[in-house]
Amino acid sequence: MTFFEEQLEKGVFQICHCENCNNTIWPPKEICHICYDKTSWKESRNRGKILEFSKKESTYFGLIEIDEGIRVLGDISTKSTPKIGQSVRMNVSFNSKPNYSFIVENN
Repeated sequence: MTFFEEQLEKGVFQICHCENCNNTIWPPKEICHICYDKTSWKESRNRGKILEFSKKESTYFGLIEIDEGIRVLGDISTKSTPKIGQSVRMNVSFNSKPNYSFIVENN
């Protein structure tokens, strides 16, 4: 299991970053694909905005952009229909694969 997966298991989303060329590396890698320097980690603020969403049966899901321009797919929890650009808080877990879910802020 990788460091990234171990942190997801603890509910922590880590952002992979190259300090040498100041780039966010997504998906995470130990070596920067731009300058080939070693990467480091920083903890996400777990905040983002809805870019797109859809609904299957009674569940909303969508594409969310979080810190550093990272885009992930996940379920969206809300009391009403989500809106493009709406702020969300991310919850993460890992159970054989990453799981991302988002709670709309200010429902």
